[in-house]
Amino acid sequence: MTTVGIIGVGYLGECLVEGMAPSKTPIVLSPRNAERAARLAKQYGCAVAQDNAEVVAAADVVFLATRPADIVSTAKGLPWRGGQRAVSIAAGIELDDIQAAVGPALAVRSMPIASSRIGASPTAFYPPDAMTEEVLSTFGTAHPVQTAEQFETASIFGAYYGWIYAFLDEVSGWAAKNGLDPVTGRELAARMTQSAAAAVIANSDRAPIDLLNDLMTQGGITAAGKRVLDATGAIPHWSEALDAAAVRSRQIGKGE
Repeated sequence: MTTVGIIGVGYLGECLVEGMAPSKTPIVLSPRNAERAARLAKQYGCAVAQDNAEVVAAADVVFLATRPADIVSTAKGLPWRGGQRAVSIAAGIELDDIQAAVGPALAVRSMPIASSRIGASPTAFYPPDAMTEEVLSTFGTAHPVQTAEQFETASIFGAYYGWIYAFLDEVSGWAAKNGLDPVTGRELAARMTQSAAAAVIANSDRAPIDLLNDLMTQGGITAAGKRVLDATGAIPHWSEALDAAAVRSRQIGKGE
């Protein structure tokens, strides 16, 4: 079985551990953030290495989960070997820079999200690689892309995932203000979002707007709300937010 190492046991590193736990994947953790590493070791049977070099020596696939600014410097000088994978989960850091630090291992960029802890992370990665895909699939779905440019675009969906929480908070808050039990409102809002997403996945050959037009009737409640969204420019603002996230990702890559 593939052994996974995690260098940088922060919040997202913990999510990865929890997501992989049901698959019984052997996991080796770096010792930094010792309290969290010890807790995960006790709860999930992970090993805690003495240092980062020991993580690399023990693992077949190593997640680089430090702060983006520290990814390259942390990876340099470790005992990487051929056939190994070094999988960055940091935004903005270019593949060539990671590869230079981890050769002769293969560098891979990926963008898992916090829902990996419940086995529900749709994770884009580049370059396509079977070993990486197998590991990423233990905590969700793995989505290889074909070019570095495609990955830069796909990685921004990690930010979009976060904004969905704000959207759900807004609509469930409206429901609570209008008399619906808050727990029921949150679940309905989340499940409506989940249902729409499932329909898009099931009809992947069709544009989402076409699915909306199928169900929207003139003079109905969906059309009434859509007119407000159109009049205020609410929907295009999401693309503007994605543009802002993409700019920030490039800035991170430059160390800004």
